Amino acid sequence: MFKFLILVALVPAVMLQNADNINYDDWDVVPFRPCAGARPPPASLRIENCPQMPCQLRRGTSAMMVMDYTSLTDATALRPIVTATALGITAPYELPADVAAACNWLVGARCPTSTGEDLTWHMTMPITPIYPLVSVTIEIDLQDQSGQTQGCFVVDARVVA
Repeated sequence: MFKFLILVALVPAVMLQNADNINYDDWDVVPFRPCAGARPPPASLRIENCPQMPCQLRRGTSAMMVMDYTSLTDATALRPIVTATALGITAPYELPADVAAACNWLVGARCPTSTGEDLTWHMTMPITPIYPLVSVTIEIDLQDQSGQTQGCFVVDARVVA
């Protein structure tokens, strides 16, 4: 029983440290397009190993990015809504549960967040080996517990072998 309690206490602590231990300072700031509608764009976006658009996403790896934004609301929960468009088809991109819990991936901060707080959010997006080698447009909309967008952007990418 005692081992179980230690495990329950340590796993979230290790997960919460993941975003804080990533050195993204050398990543390129990349251009992005704003999302349609009145959804606010982030202040900046950096994507690992992406010096220019379209980003090259290698199958069987993970794409990592960080988004700087200013919180528009008091947020107790955050979740990314990812949509991919390829070959004229738009579909939701389901993230693993640990990645979808975006509060765990704030850099140097945790939820709840306050209105006006400057934040950095880190996301790792798996690029599975079964993805076709195509160009894709990716929209990422970071939303709070009530569905309010905190930052939304669109980038172009190409899945490569």
